[in-house]
Amino acid sequence: MRKTLCTMALALTGCLAINAQNNAIFKADELLTKNDVNGAITLLESAMENPKTTKFADVYRKAAEVSTQIFLPELQMAAQNMPFDTVRFCTYLDKSISYFLKSHEYDVTPDAKGKVKSKYDAPKPPMKSNREYVMMFIDYYFHAGYFQSLMGNTDESVKYFEKFMQLPQNPIFNDAQRDTIYQANKKVYMQAAQNLARIHYTNKNWGKAIEYANMGLKGDDNKRDMYIIKMNSFKEQGDSIAYKNALKEAAFESGDPIFMQNLLYTYMTEENVTEAEAVANEFVSKDPNNKSAWYMKGCIYLNMKKDYAAARECFQKALDLDPDFLEANTNMAYTYTNEIVERKQNGEFKWVGTGKNYVKGSKDEQLYKKELAIVHDFYGKALPYMQKVRSLVPDQPKEWVYVLQMIYENLNMKTEKAEMDAIIKQIQQQH
Repeated sequence: MRKTLCTMALALTGCLAINAQNNAIFKADELLTKNDVNGAITLLESAMENPKTTKFADVYRKAAEVSTQIFLPELQMAAQNMPFDTVRFCTYLDKSISYFLKSHEYDVTPDAKGKVKSKYDAPKPPMKSNREYVMMFIDYYFHAGYFQSLMGNTDESVKYFEKFMQLPQNPIFNDAQRDTIYQANKKVYMQAAQNLARIHYTNKNWGKAIEYANMGLKGDDNKRDMYIIKMNSFKEQGDSIAYKNALKEAAFESGDPIFMQNLLYTYMTEENVTEAEAVANEFVSKDPNNKSAWYMKGCIYLNMKKDYAAARECFQKALDLDPDFLEANTNMAYTYTNEIVERKQNGEFKWVGTGKNYVKGSKDEQLYKKELAIVHDFYGKALPYMQKVRSLVPDQPKEWVYVLQMIYENLNMKTEKAEMDAIIKQIQQQH
């Protein structure tokens, strides 16, 4: 008897739950016939809080469908460049997806006997599954993030971009479906990751900025920005080792001469000649046709090892690949001017540059002329490279005027030197 009563009680409870569920859905449908979508969603959300109905997939499914009816018109207006309610679109998009997910969760939950009686997992057409709706709406999270960013709501923008990134990981999708989603929208996912990297960097969330920059680097676009965010985030965290490794990665992977120059500067600051040379050799070995790699190696020989002959070989390799390589032309000129200045300073010449007088017709005069010929040879070899620099950036005189002045002076080219003097005077007057 007791067992029978208990069974009846359970049955009654189940009926009440079903009735409560059906009643809520029935009333929601009535409201929808009157176009009262706000009233319908309010009613369904109230039913969700009723413990007698929250375990049923139908309520969440209906709530998802109603939420969809609310956000889609806003999206359509946005697509037509018409004013729309951004908050309404974002809010009900989020509700719609959340309710489809919740409906699926309950829809595939086994009953007391361990059986799954799914209604929405694989329904007959034209009914769509919860999974199909979620898959259709995933991209809208990206739009939500974008709309919020335009409004300057960075926290909300982050929320929706991150939902967009994370949604494919939901258990509603299997591995194959998940891979299909990511591959079909790879470019958009990269954009989302890059947007998140920029926002977190701006907000000084260094760890998150690094995390999303690494994701963004998997794409084909905006790699330079992602490397900069990654490097600077490490620097802001005070992690000099990670910063240098990130800079090395940026230089190695991108071949960007700016990154290589910054890496070179880092090594020079540390006076780490051994590591600098090893990295340069690694770059050249990886890609012998990379002009920037040869340029970096040349800079190490020029500035750190003072091996001017080796530097010239490297810069020439770079110029063979790109004769208009501005920095390589500049530094090729420096290999000659710096070497001859250094030789003067080291006392290699007895007469040139010493200010001492010699007797005309003497052996000293012959030695002077021999020394002068060497000096002229070096400045003469530097001249065409610096003239090339001038031709490449004629509107940037600071890149060439001072060196050309020195070269013309040492070659006794008075007219040309006077032109450089005049340009220098103009620069000084501007400042």
